[in-house]
Amino acid sequence: MIDSIRAKKSLGQNFLKDPLYLCKIADAAQVCPDDQVLEIGPGLGHLTGVLAKRARRVLALELDTRLIPVLEREFSGQDHVAIVHADALEYPYAALTGKWKAVANLPYYISTPIIQLLIDHCDKFSTLTLLLQKEVARRIASPPGSKEYGFLSVLVQLSAEPRIEFMVPAGAFTPVPKVDSAVVTLRLREHPAACKTDKAFLISMLKAVFSQRRKTLRNGLKPLAIPPDRLDAVPGQTGIDLSRRAETLSVEEFCALADFLREQQTA
Repeated sequence: MIDSIRAKKSLGQNFLKDPLYLCKIADAAQVCPDDQVLEIGPGLGHLTGVLAKRARRVLALELDTRLIPVLEREFSGQDHVAIVHADALEYPYAALTGKWKAVANLPYYISTPIIQLLIDHCDKFSTLTLLLQKEVARRIASPPGSKEYGFLSVLVQLSAEPRIEFMVPAGAFTPVPKVDSAVVTLRLREHPAACKTDKAFLISMLKAVFSQRRKTLRNGLKPLAIPPDRLDAVPGQTGIDLSRRAETLSVEEFCALADFLREQQTA
């Protein structure tokens, strides 16, 4: 029996079985009969079963080798469901054809890199519906000026419009985690925020200014080794006062700042 398989702590597994929340996740993802759905971490297959009843095609990526044969038996005869043994951090998303909706119950320890990967392939997805730790979901959806607004907020909001759908209590999972979770939907933008500079530089800048949140932008930018005279030119060229703190800047202001600083580095 598939339900006899115990969760692996090393993989951050917490299986969601509650039918109410499984249906609510599929509802939040707005899965329709014409949709292709990529599920990351099907686990015991409970959400996979709900998605399979609604979607044209389901591709489920599972890392745990114990679960592959059991999942294959569970969905044998359902040709529109494919179970693939794969590491979601290494899967070739660029090879996907057509538009997909991603649905995932992500362990905390890989949530940020998985989100980065999916956003990097935003041309493949229309929406990402993610079950995350509540604190991570709040960081993703937080606006400028809030205490949760930070690196992950900006990274996501450059390419997507996030919305927290609902909370999921710890007791809905097996085993029961120590924290509550939340479902957040990221609707990928047709036209991401205009940032001309390469993403690697933008990420390094965001990490620098958010690593010590109490510092001003001028002090936070020191690891990038921008000459002081060029930093002095930032307010006049971008309208951004470097005495501000990082959490007060909008996504558009971060793009303008990154573009200008990158130009100064390569000038």
